[in-house]
Order: sequence, then structure tokens, then C-alpha cells
Amino acid sequence: MRSSPSILISAVVLASCAPKPVDIAAEQCWSVSVGDKVEGTAILSAYSGSECIECGASVSGHSCPGVGFAAANDAVDQAYDRIVHSAPADNLGFVSQRVFLSGDVIPNGATGKPMIRATQLRLAEPKSANP
Repeated sequence: MRSSPSILISAVVLASCAPKPVDIAAEQCWSVSVGDKVEGTAILSAYSGSECIECGASVSGHSCPGVGFAAANDAVDQAYDRIVHSAPADNLGFVSQRVFLSGDVIPNGATGKPMIRATQLRLAEPKSANP
């Protein structure tokens, strides 16, 4: 069987269109695009009170703008509730926690901006002072 150069080129082009894995870290600034797959740590910022409708949560790296956050399944939704309601809140009712997450980057239905739909979520291990 002979292989054609056009088949090889087509395979390379298709591979370059696949979602790229993005490693994120709470300690550094990062950005994502719709279609990315992400995994790593982030700072979860959310409202923990009961007097806000559509407050939304976001995740970000250190000194970066937040990216929208959504739960992809019940396990993530339950982990989110545990994290948000067990963390100390500021005087306005907002919490900020270092978390580990993985998931897909999808467009926000209202704005089209990228948001992370998490398939895994848990509190991250505390950052060690000694590497």
C-alpha cells in the first residue's frame, strides 16, 4: 500500500485542529480559548451568601481576569457547594479558594466568552513553601 503525501498533510492539519491541552496554575496568569481542555489549579471566586441571583463564579490565575465557571455534572456541583459554603467569606459574602479542576472550555451562552465547564473539582493541596 502506498501512502500519498496529501493524506499525510491532511492528517497533520486535522491533528492541529484538535483541542490543545492547557495546564493552568493558580500561581501564574493564564488564558484559555473555546475548545481547549484544561487541568490544574486555579483560584475559585464565588458568592457564598443567599441574597444574590445570577452572581456566577469564576476561576483565574494570580493577577488575571476571571473566566466563567460551570459544573459539568452532579459530583462537581456538590464539590462546588462544599467548597463555597465551608470557606471563610469576606464581608460581602464572597469566597476565594485554591482548587484543582479539569474540564472543557465552552462558550458562555449569554456572552460567547470562554468559560470552563469543570468535570472534576476539589480543594487543591496547600502550596508548599519548600519545592
